Amino acid sequence: MNITFKISNVLPVEAINIRNEVFVIEQGFVDEFDEDDDKAIHIVMFNNEKSIGTSRIIYSKVHNSVCIGRFAIIKDYRNLGLGRLMLLESEKEIIKKYGHVSVGVSAQEEAEAFYAKCGYTPTKERYLDQNHPHVWMVKNLK
Repeated sequence: MNITFKISNVLPVEAINIRNEVFVIEQGFVDEFDEDDDKAIHIVMFNNEKSIGTSRIIYSKVHNSVCIGRFAIIKDYRNLGLGRLMLLESEKEIIKKYGHVSVGVSAQEEAEAFYAKCGYTPTKERYLDQNHPHVWMVKNLK
């Protein structure tokens, strides 16, 4: 594999395609795109020329913290350690822009163990987002 990343302040078409494939088609989310996309840092992961993962970084006024969101790896590339690489790249971009801060993720409950292995701690905040159970998780970047 030849993994590279593209960082953008504009929502790239590759991120749109991945989010449509993972969140809309695969998982059934309806309201996938929002006004936060206009304010976010977007990251797309490539294997050679193929886009295989994405995330975005925003500042959440609700949580008063920097957040990693819309985190997705396309199905054929899951369970290969690429999610961890994508998360590390996201954290690296946060440190570049915001410094060593606390970061949060709105994790789907089935992804809670993944984030926990990457150093995120679940809070008691559990909720439904478009009928999908989520948990708010945090990590201090050092």
